[in-house]
Amino acid sequence: MNTVRQFTFKNPHPDGDTGMVGAAIAQWLESRYPQAAAEFLGLFAHTADDGAYSIAGVGSEFQVESRKQGDTLHLCLKHRGSVLREVSYALAGRDLHEEVFGHAAHFVYGARVLLMGTHQLPPSTMLLGGWRCGTHPDEMQEPLIFTIPRIACHVTREACVFTLLGDESDADIIQAMSDLPREVSPSTPLKIAGRRDIPECRDYIGALSEMIASLSQEANDKVVICREVRLFLQSAVSPVDLLLMAASGKPAKYRYVFRWLDGEAWVGVSPEMLVSKQGANIVVEPLAGTRKGSDAKDKSERYRQELLNDGKEIEEHETAARMFLDMLGQVCEPASIQQLESRGIIDLGYVQHLKSKIAATLRPDCNVFHLLAAIYPPATIWGKPVALSGERIRRHEHIERDFFTGGFGFFTLNDDANFALAIRTARMTHNEVRVYAGSGIVRRSDPYREWLETSNKMKPFLDNPYTVYS
Repeated sequence: MNTVRQFTFKNPHPDGDTGMVGAAIAQWLESRYPQAAAEFLGLFAHTADDGAYSIAGVGSEFQVESRKQGDTLHLCLKHRGSVLREVSYALAGRDLHEEVFGHAAHFVYGARVLLMGTHQLPPSTMLLGGWRCGTHPDEMQEPLIFTIPRIACHVTREACVFTLLGDESDADIIQAMSDLPREVSPSTPLKIAGRRDIPECRDYIGALSEMIASLSQEANDKVVICREVRLFLQSAVSPVDLLLMAASGKPAKYRYVFRWLDGEAWVGVSPEMLVSKQGANIVVEPLAGTRKGSDAKDKSERYRQELLNDGKEIEEHETAARMFLDMLGQVCEPASIQQLESRGIIDLGYVQHLKSKIAATLRPDCNVFHLLAAIYPPATIWGKPVALSGERIRRHEHIERDFFTGGFGFFTLNDDANFALAIRTARMTHNEVRVYAGSGIVRRSDPYREWLETSNKMKPFLDNPYTVYS
């Protein structure tokens, strides 16, 4: 049984950015508890009209792990490395994402009984983590992973609430709050020694031209093709520093850092909510359709009008929104599904997107993983028809997505959840940063324009005040 200790402090900067407060706490936790941070480092910040919060955590007190071996999926709940519960499920060869989430939906019921009963964790306990995008399902070995940190801090505008599941000193936490800086910035610039595009522009355009010729004229025939830029570093930077660099422009809806076992870190400034769940109420906000942005007001307005009147971008967006409406019907009360917004504009500064907002009520026999089984992968990162899009991605895409275009966020023991779609995301090691972007391809797409669109989407990492090319 775990002893749960909580300490609540007033947020010392209630008028500031809760994401930056969370980043400062994550930096302090990583510095003060390097061994715990080597097990797990997590930072997840969400900004919304009705409020903002961030969660920072280190150490792996409990962890839900997955392992795929051939046609078998193993799901395991561990406590500091010791197995508490393990179940193996046969995979039937259907869509891998649907099967993984479907089995996870069953597994977490039993895990919650152990965590809330035997270990007496409160229902509000968050499991931070995410899942990989299975563009190559035969090669996927670890589909999803979620962690309950040993030390975590939940930051709102009003308070910073620390939860300790280990034996860390109370005095350390008190000291951390008294030393919390108001302004947080990267401690070192991102010094780039070299760059490589995968694929190169010519190869990307060639592959896209070949694929576009195979698309039908049907409005729902779409596929998302992604590429990457590898940056070779002169010196290492921390994952939180990289996040602060990428987040130096307009605030994104989500900012996050995830790293397990001192391995590669995933850093993102995603603008897209995959799903938010509070009680039975769920919201999805698909983004599809893109134009570049500008700091100049007249140019920004011109691009906005182009986006609102571009047939290709509207077609791409409507395809994604209709797909969500169809998929939600599988797990939600049919009469509850409402499209609250259609073709709104979200301006990120470097790009603008068309956005819809859809709300619904989840059926009482379903949890958040049933919901993910129904809605993932969405057309915004995959395409439609789903099975055909998977074949096209495997044939024409030249990268390994891993967590990119998967999801990052949390779910709680009482089944609330918030997940960002993992776009505007980079993978980093000590000497390399891989930056990813994709675009939705339909029959009317122009391959070179899609190259430019993906370049614009990478700007938070490739073109910010802290990035220096030698």
